[in-house]
Amino acid sequence: MRRFKAFRGRYCLEVTVVVVPLFAILVLQYVSSRRLAKVEVIAHQTTLTHYLDEVVADVREIYKHAAHEMLHVPGDALAAKRFEEIARHFDLTDTSAARVLFAGALDGCLCLTRYYDPATRMLSIDADAETKAVVLRASTLLLAGTLLSSQQRLHLDGSDLHVDEIDIDNRAVYRFVTDTDSNDADEKVVGIVGFVIDAERFEREYLPRAIAGAANVLREGVQDNLIVRTTDATGRVVASTQVEPGQADVLAARFDFVFRDWEVSARSRHTAAAQVLQSSAFMTWVLMVLMSLAVLGGMLLTWRAAGRERRIARIRNAFVANVSHELRAPLASLALFGEFFRRGRVTSPEKAIEYGRHIEHESGHLQHLIDNILDFARIESAAVEYRQEDTAIEDVVAAAVRAIDARRERDGFTISATCPDTLLPAVRIDAQAMRQVFVNLLDNAMKYSGRSRRVCVAMVQRSRWIAVSVTDSGVGIAPDDHERIFQEFFRATVAGDTGVGGTGLGLAIVRHVVQAHEGQVEVDSRLGCGARFTVLIPVADAATDRMSAAVETGVDRPGLEAGVGA
Repeated sequence: MRRFKAFRGRYCLEVTVVVVPLFAILVLQYVSSRRLAKVEVIAHQTTLTHYLDEVVADVREIYKHAAHEMLHVPGDALAAKRFEEIARHFDLTDTSAARVLFAGALDGCLCLTRYYDPATRMLSIDADAETKAVVLRASTLLLAGTLLSSQQRLHLDGSDLHVDEIDIDNRAVYRFVTDTDSNDADEKVVGIVGFVIDAERFEREYLPRAIAGAANVLREGVQDNLIVRTTDATGRVVASTQVEPGQADVLAARFDFVFRDWEVSARSRHTAAAQVLQSSAFMTWVLMVLMSLAVLGGMLLTWRAAGRERRIARIRNAFVANVSHELRAPLASLALFGEFFRRGRVTSPEKAIEYGRHIEHESGHLQHLIDNILDFARIESAAVEYRQEDTAIEDVVAAAVRAIDARRERDGFTISATCPDTLLPAVRIDAQAMRQVFVNLLDNAMKYSGRSRRVCVAMVQRSRWIAVSVTDSGVGIAPDDHERIFQEFFRATVAGDTGVGGTGLGLAIVRHVVQAHEGQVEVDSRLGCGARFTVLIPVADAATDRMSAAVETGVDRPGLEAGVGA
């Protein structure tokens, strides 16, 4: 919560400037996608409607064109009842759309009719009863139009085509024929001519051709997902482009010239068009959301990187200031005591020893600072290499204690180091690097001991680990800072309040060196209760003869156990 409040206070304006426009864009994108989906659905339905209209128009054109070709017989030939001439006209015309053709000439109150079979190309006076019924209905209309008085006479236009679909199994197209050679003011109707449609050919040939031919009005990809189906008046599927039942989004149209009780419909095969378009709109919006999240993520990463750079810049500036201060103090002391010796102000051996002790302390402190800076530089450049050998941990700790002996004596500290009565197993380490680890821990313990002047070092074995603890009774460390104190350049706030200087590199170097030796560093501390830093180092794989090693190094174990004090 505290970090969130800090982030909100620092980046509130930047977040508002970026998030609000992105949110507005997402809302507008969503609204526009939904509207676009609706428009696309309407456009898709319009396209399908246009497609169905094209199918209907193709069927109408097929039969109107066939009717104009076949039924354009000479009026004078029909008036003179020259049926052989009409048969020759049929012979020269494409009659594939007809099952049978007929021609009837008025003869008083009768209509003399002849029937032409396209399959045999024969003209006869006989036909099946259904065809005769069609002709009878047409001739009745013809006679009614010619026998009535001029005021009551029906208007019979020879240019019009008439369709008879009373018998759905025998659909007929016919027209009334007028005698163009008549001298009367009005054209004289002399007969009828027509044909009965070949329904089987329509289902087998003309209808599929009309369905396929109208596909050029469809967009690419629509035809593959489209089921076009034609049903008759009973609901029987006459033709279908797919066998699947399809979706429920149906658009339908009826034929408007012949087969007017039939219906042609179009529907989606797998996914309804509306579903496809709405899914597409949703996916577009989702992609927009993901893109916005990516932008926000990039923005946050950029802010984080920029904040980290600013923080590092501040830390580095503080580090330079701290290092300058830390280096200036020992250099000033060295210069001062060097001047005393140069001017001959040291007149007694006691003063020479005192000034020499100060010079030794400041030189050690200066060396410690330089070692930390050089070690950190090598760590940062990944150029550090550790020469690991089986080593007695007691020797390393003793060397670290001796390295800070001058400061310990000057500041009045007591450092007690304890270890078990039995020899600890050897550890495989770089002795010089590990000595620097314990020097840093002891240096920190003395810096932050406050009024206490006692530091304890304990060495024990924990299973396959050797644990070395450095404990002080000083100001302690806040639990929130336990992890941060190992970051380079970081110095705890409470420690800074004590007025103690430092570079903020010591514990960072400690963690890096210990982890490079496959070890761990533990912290146990609270404010005002001191701190305990424990270094865990794995025991060497191979057992060694520690007795001979102890003799060679000359470590005084009783003295180490008793402690090194002022």
